[in-house]
Amino acid sequence: MGGSGAAPLALGGLLLGMLVVSASEGLGVEAPPEHFLGQRKAECHFFNGTQRIRFLDRYFFGRQELAYFDSDRGKHVAVAELGEPSVKAWNQDKDLLRRKKAEVDVCRHNYEIHAPIFKPRRVQPKVKITPTDNIESSPHNTLLICTLNRFFPAGIEIKWFRNGEEEPKVWTTDLIRNGDWTFHIEVMLETKPERGDVYTCQVEHASFEGPVTVKWEPQSDSARSKMWTGIVGIVLGLVFGATGLALYLKNKKGQAVPQPAGLIS
Repeated sequence: MGGSGAAPLALGGLLLGMLVVSASEGLGVEAPPEHFLGQRKAECHFFNGTQRIRFLDRYFFGRQELAYFDSDRGKHVAVAELGEPSVKAWNQDKDLLRRKKAEVDVCRHNYEIHAPIFKPRRVQPKVKITPTDNIESSPHNTLLICTLNRFFPAGIEIKWFRNGEEEPKVWTTDLIRNGDWTFHIEVMLETKPERGDVYTCQVEHASFEGPVTVKWEPQSDSARSKMWTGIVGIVLGLVFGATGLALYLKNKKGQAVPQPAGLIS
């Protein structure tokens, strides 16, 4: 990128100067670690496509940012006191500033290359509601978790409703990156459901034409009992059926096969 030659040289001199000063005796300055990292990070920020582009060229030592070039301001800016001498020298170099400002055109060029790949990509989130009983803070309440997984892009809006009324007190996890260019997030609602209530998790995302909802209704104790009775009955039926089939096949294998009468001498 334009201007990359002058800036790293100046930064290298800055880092060397810091090492020399820090190692000087009697200054009371802690010596730097044996291994350290000096790095440069260039960023292109796009607003409404390429209508507005902001280019940042940032310089770090270890975990501390020392200085950066900002195309919006047209100059370098010192973040730490250690970066002020270099920033002063860089801003006096008109040729360097001209090349730095031209980096916006590189950002625009790269956008035209990559936009067709990423811009149209839409992955619909998989939405699921999971109820969790016996919350430690309130044993009689239920924690409803609306899970949204594997969606792209990251922008998403989730709301909880109870009988059509929005529930304002919800907890949202941080946006998690799955590692495959998709995201994961959970929105939780602690409530005390009553019979007849209808809870709705509403999701708005660029992959949907409009809001998508998933509903959950509390089950009564009798309904839960019937459900578990049915599940147990199915399991027992499968077990006894498999046992009977095994005995039948075993008995059939032990029977003698009758011979045709014409073969007996």
